[in-house]
Amino acid sequence: MSDDVLAKLIELNPKLNFKHISDPSFERYGRYLPQYDASEMIARAAAIVPQIERVAYETSVAALEEPSALTTALRQEVYGGMDAQVGWCYGHNQALNGVEYHRGSEVGVCVTDAIFLVGHLQDICFGEEIRYDTAKIAAFYAPKGSVIEFAPWNLHMAPISVREGEQFCVLVYLPRGTNERLTYSVPQTGENRLLRAVNKWMMGHPSLERMIQGGVYPGLVGENPIVKPI
Repeated sequence: MSDDVLAKLIELNPKLNFKHISDPSFERYGRYLPQYDASEMIARAAAIVPQIERVAYETSVAALEEPSALTTALRQEVYGGMDAQVGWCYGHNQALNGVEYHRGSEVGVCVTDAIFLVGHLQDICFGEEIRYDTAKIAAFYAPKGSVIEFAPWNLHMAPISVREGEQFCVLVYLPRGTNERLTYSVPQTGENRLLRAVNKWMMGHPSLERMIQGGVYPGLVGENPIVKPI
């Protein structure tokens, strides 16, 4: 079934060069972790996820923070004993819109099928202006149940729905405190211009006026990639 889905995505989106999340090319951006069984956490999340028409992200969800074998394994093995918060991102989305990165890995657990548009931190041009060319974005399809580590150099944003009208849901593990509100200000020079929250550096596509007016640095150049769902 997943091969059929991937083939259809490739057919509908020839410019994006879609790959399966298990493809070796993803190793540039992180790791596919098939050794972990996410079924318990997927069932827990699927039973309580709200249905919405936009994209929502919550850094930490009490019901998801409750003990589980998967969470224990990820905290001990992927994070090496560090504390990791358990939140989620869900809703409807078909475009890249922006990219962000963190100082520490993010682990995504696919409660539904999902698409990830990703890039590499080394491809950002830092200078008087900060620029990232969206032509360098790579597209990956991840079926339900996938557990994925997005490395600290991975550029990413919200997941994308695979099917027309279908809501995506992905659990998000991050070092505790990531994406919380900053309690201080920094000089708006260099990389500081991208700092939007605790452990979150972000830039947006200039076509998204509300995002840019909200203070997100308009660093993306080129098209804002849009995925055509199946």
